[in-house]
Amino acid sequence: MTKSKLLASLLIAASAMGASVAAEAGSLGKGEVAKLFPGQFEAKVKGYRVAFSGERNGALSGEAYGQQDQGHWYMKGAELCVVWTKWTDGKPRCGEVSQQGGWYVAHDGKGEMLKFRRTDVAQN
Repeated sequence: MTKSKLLASLLIAASAMGASVAAEAGSLGKGEVAKLFPGQFEAKVKGYRVAFSGERNGALSGEAYGQQDQGHWYMKGAELCVVWTKWTDGKPRCGEVSQQGGWYVAHDGKGEMLKFRRTDVAQN
């Protein structure tokens, strides 16, 4: 898998994160996901690390292994959707978000897509 496709998967998963604490298995709602932004994040996708920032207006900016990309996030019902210009070829990746042990984990119908956590302490 190419780094570009890996990064796309990572940020797609970021769009599908949610819930509460490790013991809580429910998905985060639209309002709870929106409260994560603005912020700085670290994501893991198939063993790769990606640093990205997300704005309240939906703007995304990311960098991984010397590659940078721009995109946006939005909510589609209970799913967080992420679109990156290069990493996802402009196609949305959507999934429900839950929180597990300090990480936000996005799941689509096929399993875990993305795992991310805040790297800042910004107040929303």
